[in-house]
Amino acid sequence: MSLVENVMVVSAETLRGAYELSRGLNMIGDDMFEFLLNNHSFMLREDAERDPSFKQIIPYVTVRHGDMWLMFHRKAAQTEVRLHNMYSLGLGGHINDEGQDADNPIMSGLYKELGEEIALTGHSVPRYIGVINDDETEVGRVHLGLMFELHAASVGFTLPEAHKMSAQWVAEKDLRGYYPQMETWSQLILDAWPGACL
Repeated sequence: MSLVENVMVVSAETLRGAYELSRGLNMIGDDMFEFLLNNHSFMLREDAERDPSFKQIIPYVTVRHGDMWLMFHRKAAQTEVRLHNMYSLGLGGHINDEGQDADNPIMSGLYKELGEEIALTGHSVPRYIGVINDDETEVGRVHLGLMFELHAASVGFTLPEAHKMSAQWVAEKDLRGYYPQMETWSQLILDAWPGACL
C-alpha cells in the first residue's frame, strides 16, 4: 500500500438525505450496501479525518463463540491515537482504493482487515447487523460503522499485530464490567443491540 492512503467515504449530506440515522446502532437492511456502493468516493485519509462533511466507511466485525465475545484492547502502537488503551468489541478498518474488489469493496475491505488483524481456527461468514452512527464524538463525526457478527468455530486465535492490541474471551454476562473503558462504538452496540441480551 502506498504511503498516501485514499479511503472510502460517503457525503454526510447525501447520507442524511437517504437515511434518518440516530446515534447508536441502527438496524438498517442490506439496501445500505447498494446505497454506499452507488454513492461512495475516495479521498485522502488525512483530509477525511478532519472533514465532517464526509463519513469514512468502516466495516466493524464482532467475534463470538457461544456466549463469549472476543474483547480487544488497543495499545499505544495503534494508528488511531484517539482510541489508545480502550477496549473494543470489534475489529474495524478503513477501506482504501488499492487491491479491493471493484464490485464490492466493502466486503473485500472487511476480509482484508480480518486477515491483517486476526487468525481464527475457523469461523462463519460475517453476518451484517446494522449501521453504527455517532455524531457526538470527534472520531464518530467522521466515521460510519457497518457492524458484522462473526461466529468462531473454537476459542483458538492469534493476533498477527500483537504489538498493537491484545484480546481475550469474555462471557456475555461480564461485558458490562468493561463498559466505562470501552470505545464509544462498543458502548453503543451494548446499549442497542438485542443480540447482546444485556
